[in-house]
Amino acid sequence: MAYHPFPQTRWTMVLSAKASADSSSLEALQGLAMAYWHPIHAYLRGRVLGPDDAKDATQGFFAYLLARDFLGNIEPEGGRFRNFLLVALRRWLKDERKRVINVKRDAEIEWLPWHDQEMGNHSSHLAATTPEEAFDRSWAESLVSQAMLALKERWQNRPALFEALRLMVESPGNVEKYAAIAVRLEMSEGAVGKAAHDLRKQFAGQIRAVVRDTVARDEDVEEELRYLIGLMRT
Repeated sequence: MAYHPFPQTRWTMVLSAKASADSSSLEALQGLAMAYWHPIHAYLRGRVLGPDDAKDATQGFFAYLLARDFLGNIEPEGGRFRNFLLVALRRWLKDERKRVINVKRDAEIEWLPWHDQEMGNHSSHLAATTPEEAFDRSWAESLVSQAMLALKERWQNRPALFEALRLMVESPGNVEKYAAIAVRLEMSEGAVGKAAHDLRKQFAGQIRAVVRDTVARDEDVEEELRYLIGLMRT
């Protein structure tokens, strides 16, 4: 199958550079993986692992993923990084089934506190009916959290307004009205409405950018966005 990658995206960088396995492609793989701690953890909790065991297994999987030469054997898995990651996780679980997970084994990578990142309340495994559903729901939550973290930085000069408006984007419905926000922040209602419009537009653009970094084909972006929206509505 012929792939037509976007220029300068992390997943396509990994795919295009896998033959040489250079440092930039490995860094791209690590950068992508860091954002998927919670989806992997949600999948493992869905496999009826306790919180501590799931946490240890998640760290063990990433040690395995990032400490070995995966780049030469990576397959596009339908053009989506999340598909590749889930396939790799299933294979790892199969190999690890009869072994004791040791998180602190000799992995020559720099550990980062992935599970301590500000990624929201990831409880997807509690509502999901299958580990795969837990993975996908947590993936959707992670994308939203990544987008919001980027926007929070962008709105750092107006933190109070950002916090007041972010729920309108994340959870439309029962949120504070423009008029109430305007009174509380000493703004005009029109200015609040304009800011809300801007934030929604920026959020949509940021979500698209995050998704774009994890796919290999033009059509995959739109498919992933439709799937993401469907997950968020259920």
